[in-house]
Amino acid sequence: MSTSRVIQPVIGLVTLRAGPQDLPFSTGLMGAAIALTAVINVPVIQRFTPDTNPFLQIGLLAAYNLAFLAIALWLRGYGPRFVQSATALFAADALISTVGLPILLLVGRPDEATALGALTFLILLVWNIAVVNHILKAALAMTNPLSLGITLAYIFGGSAFVRMISGA
Repeated sequence: MSTSRVIQPVIGLVTLRAGPQDLPFSTGLMGAAIALTAVINVPVIQRFTPDTNPFLQIGLLAAYNLAFLAIALWLRGYGPRFVQSATALFAADALISTVGLPILLLVGRPDEATALGALTFLILLVWNIAVVNHILKAALAMTNPLSLGITLAYIFGGSAFVRMISGA
């Protein structure tokens, strides 16, 4: 599998020009996207929640995201879309996190953030919500208002789940 066959659709995902169906169907690629997302997010977790185990948080969040996606696809009758949809969500997260990581590391902890840092974080959050909504809307074949509700449950539910289980 060529790199351009993967990179171009992922760039298309984060620019809202491609969908999960444009990615190759590959469980190996899905696993690589999950692992890459985990590696990229370890420094962010260590910086913003230094008293927690980043690997526990990442493992819980990955499990939540995969279970949420599997259940949503199953309920809609689109179970076979799981691998490409999961790959899309994790690969897009990896790319957005790669762009955001230097910014977040420069901004500092949320309680120390400047107005510019807070605005930058907000822009990254809105971008992430737009991309996840774009992916879930395509994967679940939903209309925009409904897919946005699912997207917010996916994103903020994951954070709540991790905090509830890990206490962080």
